[in-house]
Amino acid sequence: MIETLLVASSCKYLSVNRTRQTTTMIRLFFALSILLCACHAQEPSHAGWQKVYQNDSEGQTTFGEKSKLIDAVRLGYPVRIGWGSNRIEHVANADFLTIFQGEEVFGQIETIVGQAPAIEGDTLKVRFRTNNRWTKMAGTNGYTTAFMTDAEQDTLVGGGVDRAGATTWYVLYPSHQVDIEARPLWREGSPNWDTWKN
Repeated sequence: MIETLLVASSCKYLSVNRTRQTTTMIRLFFALSILLCACHAQEPSHAGWQKVYQNDSEGQTTFGEKSKLIDAVRLGYPVRIGWGSNRIEHVANADFLTIFQGEEVFGQIETIVGQAPAIEGDTLKVRFRTNNRWTKMAGTNGYTTAFMTDAEQDTLVGGGVDRAGATTWYVLYPSHQVDIEARPLWREGSPNWDTWKN
């Protein structure tokens, strides 16, 4: 009888001990799972097109940091510019980019076929101006200019005037992290440095 009691007591002890061990193991498993998920949680993706900077017509910053735009240009990332007037908004690829003295960015869009809005009753249309070709340049300092040519006559028909305008700058960031320093493409010892430094 004593042996039976000892065996029963041992079994009960082992059973309770196993239950505690199992509970502890389950808790430990969940704690490790949460820890692993937290370690692998990534910050929100910055890949894709992002609005990085906006300047007003006087070249004052109204959004973002100009340094991020300059870094993106130096790293060769695609850039778009956006602007608007008279209830119309435009966004276009800046196919030719210039950084001047490490402080201002200028973007020129590819020449496009001209277009003009046309309101007919309740219908809004945007029609091509087939004879016209148009391009624009904008800067982070608020500078902007544009010109239009007559495609048939191959003559300048408008624009080329210095203006001021607000511009929004967008950058296409890669889907993978790039660990490259965005270094200037010019140096103080370059030819004509003295001409441009003032």
